[in-house]
Amino acid sequence: MVYTVLALVSMVLLSRLPDLALSDAEMTAWFADSGHQAPLVLGLNLASISAVALLWFVAVIRRRVGEREDRFFGTVFFGSSIAFVVVWVSAAAMLAAPAVAMNVFDSASVSASSASLSAGLGASLLLVVAPRLQAVFIFAVSNVIIRSGFLPRWLAIVGFCTGLFMLVVPLVFTPLGLAFPIWVFVVSIVILLNRPTAQGLDATDELETAGDV
Repeated sequence: MVYTVLALVSMVLLSRLPDLALSDAEMTAWFADSGHQAPLVLGLNLASISAVALLWFVAVIRRRVGEREDRFFGTVFFGSSIAFVVVWVSAAAMLAAPAVAMNVFDSASVSASSASLSAGLGASLLLVVAPRLQAVFIFAVSNVIIRSGFLPRWLAIVGFCTGLFMLVVPLVFTPLGLAFPIWVFVVSIVILLNRPTAQGLDATDELETAGDV
């Protein structure tokens, strides 16, 4: 749930980019403005924290599945999560790179071409590469849910539909970035609602359940 909130806020902040038709001097002045730098730098920081929150989400699912985890889908699930985190943080860094450069280096300047390249690379990772990794992640989790039964079956069906949507939509489709955080939020709510009851739990079980929060 923390991942969802931070990721959505981060995407909004990182989308606050200048008009790429500005001249080199205007582009440098835009990124030199602290009012423009701050949202981009904050967005990058929130993206980094959200990546840690997503890894926590992955750890919770793997612990809840326990010995019931299918090794094949478990490997795909874990591997796709790591790959997506790398792509997500890299995309955020590219989008915020000009602002960070202007903030860190006194003699830095930003040309229109370099700003366009940075924004294009970040958008490519965020809107083309990331959704495919997210779809694989969702498919893997949905298969784990069906095979282990640790969460309701309807959640797996929703996951398959979401993953399919993310694979078949046009390659560059901005709202697509909202699908994955929303799906993570829904799964997190279901996990919290399906926590083991206090009756019959030993001290270890109670400690593990608390970690889901």
